[in-house]
Amino acid sequence: MSSTEQKRTILVTGANRGIGFLIVKKLAKESPPNNTIILLGSRDLKRGEDALIQLGSPSNVHVLHLDTSSRESIIRAKDEVKQKYGGQLDVVINNAAITRKDLNVDAAREILGTNYYGVKILNEYLFPLMRENGRIINVSSRVGSNVLYEASQSLRQKYTTSTLTKYQLDQLVEEFISAIDTNTLEHLGYNIESADLIYGVSKAALNALTQLEAYEWSNNNSLLVVSVTPGYCATDMTGHAPDARPAELGADSILYMVNAPRSELRNGGFYRDGQQISLISARISR
Repeated sequence: MSSTEQKRTILVTGANRGIGFLIVKKLAKESPPNNTIILLGSRDLKRGEDALIQLGSPSNVHVLHLDTSSRESIIRAKDEVKQKYGGQLDVVINNAAITRKDLNVDAAREILGTNYYGVKILNEYLFPLMRENGRIINVSSRVGSNVLYEASQSLRQKYTTSTLTKYQLDQLVEEFISAIDTNTLEHLGYNIESADLIYGVSKAALNALTQLEAYEWSNNNSLLVVSVTPGYCATDMTGHAPDARPAELGADSILYMVNAPRSELRNGGFYRDGQQISLISARISR
């Protein structure tokens, strides 16, 4: 086995800016360069390279060109991990996400294509590369919990039932998108007044996916799959809102999932700042 294969390898998607960038920065500072490889995933290769320069080009950080909304890009990135970085991963942090304020089918397809389907497809491709006791950390949002809280009881049950399958979850997502087009969201049980409805649905679906992946993969190499919210942080996505908390705290919330003892975490759980929180909650904060 080569030295590359023995190194701990961590992939962070959407890492050229915002919380993802801070995660890589903190990992690079805290991880010994001789035994840790950090892959800075970036949809735009040039921006990823610029981010690496901004970090000071640490020897253990490498840019990985990865557009999580593109299956072809995911396949190329997987091949690159196999060819250049030993073909094994210890931690995957699915941080890449987008949002839009408009409520239409195009926006829904774009947001769900990255925030839900992109994570689902990436995890399926990378699962075979996960090393024993590896961790997949899906970065979610409390907006998903808010949307379910404001939805009908029947709809909440569909997203959170223990008998949910991936096929049924995909159906829920597709029905949501279709209902935008036919103006029947309320008929399905959604509250059209919910803030950031499409983004919230993408994160509610991601939390449900996390539980499904945890159940499906728990007996494979003791893999841990969790979702985590960084909280409502001051980033480009939030327009650096004055009432938002520092992005560094959001990064720390995610990094806790990387470093916490396995015994302290529940497979499939949803966390914020190291504490497990409910999948359904009132609009307190993100």
